[in-house]
Amino acid sequence: MTGSDALRIAVIGAAVPGVDGRVLAPSDVQGLRFRPDRDAWTVAGPEGETDYDLIVLPGTTALVDLPVLDPRVEPPVTVGPVEAQDGYLGMLVDGVPNLVVLDGSPLQQKTLAAWLEWMYTEAATRLMSRPPVTARWIAKGRKPPRRPDRDAIDLSNDHVRDEGVYAGDAVLRSGEFEARSRVRLSGHLEPLDGNYHWYGTVDDLDVGAALKKMPRGSVTVSVGGGAGSPALVTDKTVWGTYRLVGVGAPPFPL
Repeated sequence: MTGSDALRIAVIGAAVPGVDGRVLAPSDVQGLRFRPDRDAWTVAGPEGETDYDLIVLPGTTALVDLPVLDPRVEPPVTVGPVEAQDGYLGMLVDGVPNLVVLDGSPLQQKTLAAWLEWMYTEAATRLMSRPPVTARWIAKGRKPPRRPDRDAIDLSNDHVRDEGVYAGDAVLRSGEFEARSRVRLSGHLEPLDGNYHWYGTVDDLDVGAALKKMPRGSVTVSVGGGAGSPALVTDKTVWGTYRLVGVGAPPFPL
């Protein structure tokens, strides 16, 4: 599979056509934990502990309890043939990084090949689903896209994640409306006007849609109980979230 040669892949269960990786029997997996510091899964087995960049679970694999990394998802998460249907394309489980569930279909194999290629070419070390995308995919009847959609998945590495991006909860208000949503925010000091410009997205689709209908200039964003920063809700992204932009002191710590 193109792009997979640079990744250490463990397949828990039966071998999957087109996936080059070490096949582990479920009975030999004595422990499984994700290491955010290295974007790797540590698998404990009879021979000790081994790190893998990606875990693949064939659809016939028994249920596996997994830790959740994304705070938008409530732990614990149990992955198996039934539960995986609620993940994006039945392959990515919200909140669980670097784990793919496969049913063996050619479409899923093609999709995984594209994801691995993107990871390789972008030097990404973490592959995750976007919960808003998953929600929209389920709401539209779980119809698979004609071709793998790069904007539908979240690829990152530690360098990108550490470049001053705030990813966490925020309180969004407009008049009597108040809601909490996961947001991703960043910004920069613009030398041309001397102001700090910040921007990002509201992950909750319903909250974003409600804010978009509010009077222009009425929205504020606050983080950690801090003062609200005025923001504009501009447009809808390709994966269904809504953009926020603001000028001046941002709601997140610099």
